[in-house]
Amino acid sequence: MMTQNSLRNVGLLAVVAGLLLLPTFLLGPGDSHSVTYNYVWTSQFGMEIAKGNLYPRWLPGSFEGLGSPAFYFYPPIAFWIAGAFDAGGLSTLAAINMTAFLTLLLSGIAMYHWLSARGTYPLAGAILYMAAPYHLMDFYVRGALAEFTAFIWYPLIALAITRLPERRGVILLALAYAGLVLTHLPMAMLTGFFLIAPLGVHRILADRHVFWPLAASGAVALGLAAFYLVPALTMQDHISSQLLWGPWYQPSSWGLLAGGPLLQMLPIPVLIAGLALLSLSASSIWTFTSLLAALAALGLIPFIWDIPPFAQAQFPWRLLGLIEFAAITAMLSCRPKPILLGLGLALVAFSYVRWTAEAAEYLAKPVPYAMIKHDLPDAAEYLPTGFDTNRITDFERKPDLTEWRYVRPGNEVVVKKPGKVTMRRTAFPIWRVMRGDEVVPYQGPVIHFQAQPGHYRIERFTIWQESVGLLVSMASACLLAVIMLRGRLSRLNAMAEDGRCDAK
Repeated sequence: MMTQNSLRNVGLLAVVAGLLLLPTFLLGPGDSHSVTYNYVWTSQFGMEIAKGNLYPRWLPGSFEGLGSPAFYFYPPIAFWIAGAFDAGGLSTLAAINMTAFLTLLLSGIAMYHWLSARGTYPLAGAILYMAAPYHLMDFYVRGALAEFTAFIWYPLIALAITRLPERRGVILLALAYAGLVLTHLPMAMLTGFFLIAPLGVHRILADRHVFWPLAASGAVALGLAAFYLVPALTMQDHISSQLLWGPWYQPSSWGLLAGGPLLQMLPIPVLIAGLALLSLSASSIWTFTSLLAALAALGLIPFIWDIPPFAQAQFPWRLLGLIEFAAITAMLSCRPKPILLGLGLALVAFSYVRWTAEAAEYLAKPVPYAMIKHDLPDAAEYLPTGFDTNRITDFERKPDLTEWRYVRPGNEVVVKKPGKVTMRRTAFPIWRVMRGDEVVPYQGPVIHFQAQPGHYRIERFTIWQESVGLLVSMASACLLAVIMLRGRLSRLNAMAEDGRCDAK
């Protein structure tokens, strides 16, 4: 139950979130790195949710109407939120802004609860977390709406681990880590190694009873997310997933000593160094967590980014979200040494100034929304396997779809003479072509087949990955419900026993 003071603090955090996002409310989402995908995915999520399709894995309008299986692979939570705002009547741009506002506020509330449990300046820490440089850069410069949303989960995961082996810790950790998996898969993987592992080991060394509840929480979390994970991890061969692992997306190429592009993005290593300095005064598990993630983000831990699954993280500096969380936690837990505080804040301020200037440039730059709305360009990696990648531009990663632009749209076609038939739909295992009750084999990358005269239609069917994933998630949800009910029943029994003792 929230107290009047808690409500006042939430109101203050809402004001802070509004002020931090005032530029995007006034000028609209800027021309950030992912502005196109945010618009394309939010608008289609909104349309599908309005039709009653609450989990639109397939986006029918993407790639100029050929369709995209983007959300068989991309986690849904950020765009469930954005799509709900869109379906509720907001414009797509307003829906994106409101999603940013809500998730920024929720991240502040999560940090407030985490620091309240520690008794270390919760309101100040929540504001610092919300206003942290990389946190805001994630939205204003990168436009990474899902990674921006992921900031909600780091404080809740830490809070849950500190509550283990209590039942409430198990429940919170399972829900929070499942939420992170369903928000941003690379960050969920990195969080497992750079937050859950060190903090979990720290807790186990203090109390060996933590081990099994920690392991059980992780298993239940992955089970809860299985409806997304099973298709995402087993269907990579059906898309152009090789585009996810090109030279720009190789994490080992981003190391400080690799001679890659990291030094060209100077605010990143400068911010990492500044946060590391701010965490040093604490000499605690949070200092260790911050320094470990900082060394990894700078590529200073040998070979780590060449080893699966780290090799699939794409950008090591994604760890900055965790580093900001750990550094703020460490800094507020002690009296910082003046020299470390001064140097750290100076480096953080440098990154702030650079990214603020970049964000202002993006906000001022016009976004070609008319073209985006017309073509609905999607991420090139979601093109079907076999698509000629020479058709994709290097910088914008936009495919040339001219060959299929004038194919008649629709799920049905009547063929009057034998020959090749092409339908306006990218090939993916959820589609089958039918002629009466007969399944007609087809080829990709856009569905085409040799036809005899007759009536042909495309049907959607449920693949085994969807069914298995859903069953695992339902079983995990039932298990979590049992854990929750057992806790409630135990409390009721204890209260009843106390009542009988009082009666005697």
